[in-house]
Amino acid sequence: MTLDSVSHEAPTDITFVHGAGCNSAVWNEVLSRLSGAGMAAALDLPGHPSGEITCTTIQQYTEAVHGFISESSSPRQVVAGHSMGGAVALELAISRPEDVRALILLDTGAKLGVLPDTIKGLEGSVLKTIENVITPMSYYDLDAATARSARASLSLSNPGVFLNDYLACKSFDRRVEVSRITVPALIICGDRDRMTPPKWSHFLSKSMIGSSLFFIADCGHMSPLEKPDSVARLIQSFLQSVSQ
Repeated sequence: MTLDSVSHEAPTDITFVHGAGCNSAVWNEVLSRLSGAGMAAALDLPGHPSGEITCTTIQQYTEAVHGFISESSSPRQVVAGHSMGGAVALELAISRPEDVRALILLDTGAKLGVLPDTIKGLEGSVLKTIENVITPMSYYDLDAATARSARASLSLSNPGVFLNDYLACKSFDRRVEVSRITVPALIICGDRDRMTPPKWSHFLSKSMIGSSLFFIADCGHMSPLEKPDSVARLIQSFLQSVSQ
């Protein structure tokens, strides 16, 4: 399966995976702040921002990402994932550890609960639910510039993908298996995240040997968009350390 991607320089080769209902544009502000001799690839998962919805589980998305990495020039990479993308990164490290050199996990968890009202809303009116439920839950302080970036990062041209992704998240639970992950891991979470609250990042940190945990002040769930400077500095430093 061929995945679309955008690329940028970075300290070492890394694959970025976006979250539910999003697309690779969620990483634009972070990518623009990275530098180095390696290559960063930010993927569009199948059906994002448009196209056929061919993956309905985290495991199927993981196989799509595995296919991308296996065809790249560096078949063992650092993998970064935000929210649902973090679940994909964790699943990849558990099921295909040969692919993963290190992990960067942003605003995610070993279990991704979804509020019943969110599922019900997406089954009814996707755009209304994004505006009235998902977006207010995703940001601590949504200014006009961030709102423009937020809209560009959503797969609005394929609204069915939102329900599909949130159902995939609802069924994801790797709380037992996550302790098997031993590669270096950077865990980042907004301290005001209401979608995947800080307790889930604490759980990851306690479960994964060799992980480091950082909270970003006054930041909600969408840290790559809300606080790209802070996120990029942490990622740049971590990538430099694992590339040595």
